[in-house]
Amino acid sequence: MSNTWQFKAGNPEYERYIHSAEWRQIANQRLELDNHICPVCGGEATDVHHLTYERFGHESMDDLVSLCRKCHYKAESFYDPAITPWAMDEIKPNGNNFMAAMRVDAMKIAPMVFDYLKAVRGFDFDSLMLLRQPDDAEGKKYWCVLQRAVNALCRKRYSRSCVEDRRTMMLETITNHIEVICLAEIEHCVRNAVQKSLHEIVVTDYAIFGRWDAVGAELGIAKGTAQKLRKDDGTSFGPSLRETVLYYCGLDAAAGIRPVNGFTCLNDTDYDRLNALADYMADVSGDGAFKGEYTKEEKYA
Repeated sequence: MSNTWQFKAGNPEYERYIHSAEWRQIANQRLELDNHICPVCGGEATDVHHLTYERFGHESMDDLVSLCRKCHYKAESFYDPAITPWAMDEIKPNGNNFMAAMRVDAMKIAPMVFDYLKAVRGFDFDSLMLLRQPDDAEGKKYWCVLQRAVNALCRKRYSRSCVEDRRTMMLETITNHIEVICLAEIEHCVRNAVQKSLHEIVVTDYAIFGRWDAVGAELGIAKGTAQKLRKDDGTSFGPSLRETVLYYCGLDAAAGIRPVNGFTCLNDTDYDRLNALADYMADVSGDGAFKGEYTKEEKYA
């Protein structure tokens, strides 16, 4: 079946299937696979949400995700073009261009998704770090929690008008921009909360024991992180965060998105170069027809 907005409450075909024994069996199987846990808020999942309608009536498990009722409503609001318009649906005089639409939509949707995640998960340091920390068996895949949340909330949004590779690009661009926004808030928390606590501990515990192990243990952070905080002069927070921020801001810039302001681990040169790349990519794609097509004749015209 076509993957269109026809599948919604009130459509006879949709209503007939969604209340059938066949759907209930498939939905229960998805809930069991997800251990009845909502990947967006981490609460109890009661609903099963379609990520695509491409195989409506014959869904694979990858077409579905378990959600709580509140997050299900939010995912549907991102999908419904009457509530959250999608840039590719807006007709432009010069024709539609996916790269421009991807940039415009990511800049609009990423802050909306991040604000919702903070509302349902919390916005303290630990809650923000949970979005970033790896939860795979080997502990090597960062941002998995965030990626699953974005997929659950937004994948169906782009199933209406994007083939699979572009759908993946769109979700990755949104996720990356959220990662940059999240890193900015993590850095803020580190400087305004952790360093304050570190100072208080330094003048007490560390002055007595002279050990950073005790400092890290009380703060709940690794010894290496505590050492970097100790050496931080207020402009770098060690090379690890700076490199991470540059990497994700660079991916944003490649999509034509300027870096989030306020990173103290970035200097003016970093911002100038990132802004220049973002502006160049935005100029190439423009707001309509793709302007970056190259021909030999055009070069020497």
